[in-house]
Amino acid sequence: MKTRETWIFCLVLGMALLMPSCGKKGPPFLPKEPFDVRVRDLRGEAKEGSVFLKGQVVGTKEGDSVQGARVDYAQYPVDEPPCDGCPIQYRGSYNFGPEVITETGFDCEAPVDLRGQLYFFRVYLIGPDDALGPPSNTVRVVVD
Repeated sequence: MKTRETWIFCLVLGMALLMPSCGKKGPPFLPKEPFDVRVRDLRGEAKEGSVFLKGQVVGTKEGDSVQGARVDYAQYPVDEPPCDGCPIQYRGSYNFGPEVITETGFDCEAPVDLRGQLYFFRVYLIGPDDALGPPSNTVRVVVD
């Protein structure tokens, strides 16, 4: 009888030790401050085999430093655009340095592969420790 009571005690003790653990594990670091700097009112214009993107930089606080930008792009044939409201399948991205941030805002030249295509672009500004800010609006540009 003692053996059975010992086993039950060990089982209850084992369950009691396992129950309080929540299962959520994470790195022992403080969370990083969010990087909330973004490009607003993004616009694009096709010229000479490139697309020139411009917009306003908003959300900067003292001490924020923009390290660069990531420009995501998608390309579709002009006669087969995605439907309105359909998600856009971004196929690649370009990375730019801090030179794309000027006194007037965001300004960069994105190369395009093919003419006669419909391109979609969105911009993420890059902050300290490669933190990405929120996405800009999506801009649609036809490259003839």
